[in-house]
This record gives sequence, structure tokens and C-alpha cells, in this order.
Amino acid sequence: MVTKSFHPLQPGLEEEAHGRAAIPRLLLVLLMLLCLLSGCDSSNPRRTPSPTLAQELVFYNWVDDMPESVLDAFTKEFGVKIKTVTFESQEEAVENIGHDQVYDVAVIENPFIPSLTSTQKLARIDFRQVPNFKNISANFRDLAADPGNQYTVPYHYGTTGLLVRTDLIGQAVTSWADLWNPQYAGKVAVRAQPRELLALTLLSLGYSLNSEDPQEVEAAATRLLQLKKTALLVDVDTPKAVAELLSGKVVMLLGWPMDYQFAHAANQAVAYVLPQEGTALWSDNYVIPASSPNQYTAEVFINFLLRPEISARIINEKKYPNANEAAYPLVDREIRNDPVASPAPKVLRDAHFFLPLSAKGAALYKHAWDRFLAAPPASEATK
Repeated sequence: MVTKSFHPLQPGLEEEAHGRAAIPRLLLVLLMLLCLLSGCDSSNPRRTPSPTLAQELVFYNWVDDMPESVLDAFTKEFGVKIKTVTFESQEEAVENIGHDQVYDVAVIENPFIPSLTSTQKLARIDFRQVPNFKNISANFRDLAADPGNQYTVPYHYGTTGLLVRTDLIGQAVTSWADLWNPQYAGKVAVRAQPRELLALTLLSLGYSLNSEDPQEVEAAATRLLQLKKTALLVDVDTPKAVAELLSGKVVMLLGWPMDYQFAHAANQAVAYVLPQEGTALWSDNYVIPASSPNQYTAEVFINFLLRPEISARIINEKKYPNANEAAYPLVDREIRNDPVASPAPKVLRDAHFFLPLSAKGAALYKHAWDRFLAAPPASEATK
């Protein structure tokens, strides 16, 4: 992969090469420069006004994703209040940004970026205001979702796995297909995340995580309907979802590293299983919606989040790996050595990456998800 420069193009200077005609123009340029240096027309100087910071910034993000201490530190330093607005799924976030709801900075995953940029719903980032972009690892720059990083600043990434109560069911869970194992019927919890659930169902059938084959998507939709008959749908919020696992109401939760850290701290018997078919790897970005009236302040905020000590604080508290390589010397050793918080190279090599869907694929997935939503939940299906 060739990494492209993330800096905005600077206007070039074209040389004059037209014989003697170039000399007067050159003299004119020199005279203008001398005039500026000597203070010509100093009675009415023309200066570019310095940008001013907004009083408040709207941050659109997952529930409990950003440490409050980080937001408070930004407010203390810059005097800008941060108002956090949360979403339940990426599909919800993309829909609201698409409808021009006003947010200043949002957190959006890679596969959803192209649809927003193609409809001009994201602002181009002025990287002169985000010099800390230099801290982002080259592995996360210039990806297919946003070549040249015109609209995105990589944030953090992570795996998707199965949280298992090994004290209740042992070590038997090894596959995504275990979500459908009759032995655990009524004891499995999932969240209403459209792309993720369909993708993992595709994997459980031996298909590509990003399949757009109508027959394969149909097979996944049918199997997902079977899961809804027996699975418990839980809140996206980590404490609420994990509570069902800790209580023993469920023995398996489809979740993420932060879920595991929270659950394992309360019960050492909770394991985080990456199924043998490979994990689904997701990656978040900071973006600035085109609806934002405060782009300069948004860029200052993103630049603040990219400071090594700030990114390290986020990693240390939330325990997700981050694209900011300059932060890692400041990350707690325990987290750097934790295979869940910092996946091993083999895990990353064997992982499946979410890719953007075509318009046709997006329509297939939407139809499948609409069927899922229309089906009765487990409590009604078993009556």
C-alpha cells in the first residue's frame, strides 16, 4: 500500500518563461513585496482574522466511549463546553448525519465513510489545524474508505468476540455457530447492530463477512431470524449488557473488548473467545459532519485528542487499541500486554475487515434487517 500525503494540496508557483515579458512581471512582484515589507498603505492594513473558538461543541459518539476526564480537560484548556450526543448503532448515526442533524465531531466506522462522502455529508478536514495527525500510524492512513484521509482521522479499533461464562458452560464455545447451538437457546445475548449481526451470521455459514451475493445474504437473513427466536436483545451500553451475563441470565454475549474488561473485573470466569473462523475487526474515525457550524473548533478538538498523552489516557481507561502510535509509550504495561486490549499479530492477520457495501449490497442488507426487526422477539416467539 502506498501511503499518500494527508496534507491539503498547496498552490504551486508557475515560472514565467516568455522572454522579456517575464522581466516586467518579476519587477512588479518585487515592487509589491517591497511595498508590503515597507508598510505601504499602513493606514488600512488587510489582515486575515484569526479563527475563534465556539462556545460549545456537539460530539456524536457511542455511549460511554470517551472518558469524561478527557472532555473536561479540553474544556478547561480551551473554554469550550462539550455536549455529547449518543447513538445506538452506526446505521442510526449515518442516517442522522445524512439528514443534516447538527454535530461538530462524530465517530464513524470505515465502511460507512464512502456513503457519507459521496453525498457530501462530511467536511474536508483542514490538516493545518490538525498537526498531531503525524502521530497516526501509517498502517491506518490512506485506507480504501478514505484515500488520502481527506475526511477522516483514525481513532481506535478492536475485535468482536464472544463473552462466555466458563464457570457455567466450560470451554466449549469456539465458533460463531455456537450462537445457534440449541444447548444455549434462551441463554445468548446480542445487540441490534445490523451490519455486525448480518456479517457474523454470514461467517457462521462459511461466507464472506462482506458478501453481497443475494442467495448468501438471504441464507444469513433466514438464520438470523432463527437466532431472534432464542436470543435476548440487550442494550448497547456496556454495563447494561454485561449485567445480563453477570447475573447468569445469559451465558454468552456477543460483544467487544470493553465489555470483557468490565465483565472480567467482576467475574474472573468470564472469557473472551475469538471464534475459529476469525474475528470481525472494526475501526472508528473522527469525522466532521458538513452540517457543523464550528469546523475550526472541531479541528482543534480532534488535534487535542491526538496528543500522545490524551490518546494514552483514552486507551488506559477504555482499553481499546488506538491508531495513535505516539501514545503507546505512555500506555500502561498491563494493557500493552493484554491480548484482548492489544490483539496479537496473528489475530489481526486472521481477522475479517468490514468493507463498504455497494448500493445493491446495502439494499440487500437493509431488506434482511427489516425482516429481522419485524420478527417477534424471543419472549413472544416462544409463547
